[in-house]
Amino acid sequence: MIPSSGNRLAHVHVSGDDQPGILAEIIERMIPLQWNVMDIKQFVFNGLLNLSLLLEGPESNSLKPLKESLAEYGRASGSKFNVYSGDSLAEVEIEYKHRHVITLVGWRIDAPALLEITRTFASLDINILRIEQLDYSTYHVIELVIGTRKLMPVLDVLNEMVRFKETHQVDIAVQEDTLFRRNKRLIVLDADKTFLQCEVIDEMGKLAGVEEKMVALTEKAMAGEINFKTALKKRVALLKGLPVSKLNQLSKRIPLTPGAEDLVRILHHLGYKVAIVSGGFQFFIDRLKRRYRLNYGFANQLKIENGKLTGEVTGEIIDAKGKERILKDLARKEGLSVRQVVAVGDGANDIHMLAQAGLGIAFNAKPIVQKHARASINISNLQLILYFLGINGKDLKELHEIVSISS
Repeated sequence: MIPSSGNRLAHVHVSGDDQPGILAEIIERMIPLQWNVMDIKQFVFNGLLNLSLLLEGPESNSLKPLKESLAEYGRASGSKFNVYSGDSLAEVEIEYKHRHVITLVGWRIDAPALLEITRTFASLDINILRIEQLDYSTYHVIELVIGTRKLMPVLDVLNEMVRFKETHQVDIAVQEDTLFRRNKRLIVLDADKTFLQCEVIDEMGKLAGVEEKMVALTEKAMAGEINFKTALKKRVALLKGLPVSKLNQLSKRIPLTPGAEDLVRILHHLGYKVAIVSGGFQFFIDRLKRRYRLNYGFANQLKIENGKLTGEVTGEIIDAKGKERILKDLARKEGLSVRQVVAVGDGANDIHMLAQAGLGIAFNAKPIVQKHARASINISNLQLILYFLGINGKDLKELHEIVSISS
């Protein structure tokens, strides 16, 4: 905040036991002395108040009456008041005006981890503007708002976090601190090894008796070692003659990733649209879509004749570029910016989709995918995505209760 011409600034900091009426008393004492509130921040931590007010008043205003009045109230209330003055009070926040939000998620984030990340920030001239602990139950989640003097792209900030993440086994999301961060409205998930715990085509390979050949091709495709379209055609060719009746049986026992169903129900309650965009098969995606009330589902079409697979794929194959295109089309259809879209995936064919979304999350992903994503989760629980959306543990518990009652 920049003071009006001819005015001066004062920063009042209040600490002590929290109790009702403190802010009202301060404002009542400053009004007759011609001080106005320019900015205000308050939080209560473990019963202790931490309150800051940035005041503006005429240049002729003396701080002495304000200090005396607040000191008098401090003696009566047991609160501690500190009053600072000077135009430079507003300069620090202006200097660090380029902001990012970093979310850390782990089983436990200990003191050595916090020491390392804060020292890393300091060495890069990154200022921590706010820290909030979102949860400290099953998972430890910390959200930091950081500021830089010069514009630093999200990926540059993320790259600085790579060594820290590997050392301390903490999952990280780096997002620009804009209105879009808390205004996501569409989530697009990959199916195999993301929404689902398995690669469905590998399970089909088991049914067809070609498991080893199938798994080898799948691993090469997901690691980006072989063209996805080529790998898909080769894998589907191995399935020639597989009865559709076996696919029906398989669809009933495909395991969901932990947290997937609750994630969908909570996001629906919050007004999100949920889509699966998969390099797998529409046969299974249609069933998932109906079972979990997903809004959209896109995948490849298997050719079926006389109740058996022909070993061919019909129509356009959904590869990496196809997933990216579908994400953009869905955002346009819903009247959203792509910055309001969350994308989640694990394989090389998800990279374009993750890069295009406002928040791209590599979920238990291959190294090549994690290098291209702004966020990563390596704990097998899709609900952790909610922390990256700014939801804290208390809100998450409340949401669970609400969706449990409504389901």
